[in-house]
Amino acid sequence: MLIGEVATAAGMTPKTLRFYEEQGLLPPAPRGPNGYRQYGDESVARLEFIARGRAAGLSVSQIRSILAVRAPGNAPCTHVRDILAGHLAELDFKIAETDRPPGERG
Repeated sequence: MLIGEVATAAGMTPKTLRFYEEQGLLPPAPRGPNGYRQYGDESVARLEFIARGRAAGLSVSQIRSILAVRAPGNAPCTHVRDILAGHLAELDFKIAETDRPPGERG
């Protein structure tokens, strides 16, 4: 698949796909004889995973760490739980901060 086809299948733009590739979240695609990137179905699945992580509020760095744990075939469940627990704690803190009167925030 070409970059536009993969981006559409994953629900993103080619520019976003290139960004994830530059950030190391998506391995560089091999090039065909015409010089165009050639992506497989595994790229779509990985991009969908990245999109779900971003939608859950995870940073690019956090997603990169999950993918690094997963790369050698390890299940990243514990790692993901730890990241999400930290993210939830941050959100709880922010919510508590917004409930305080302006003079008491800090």
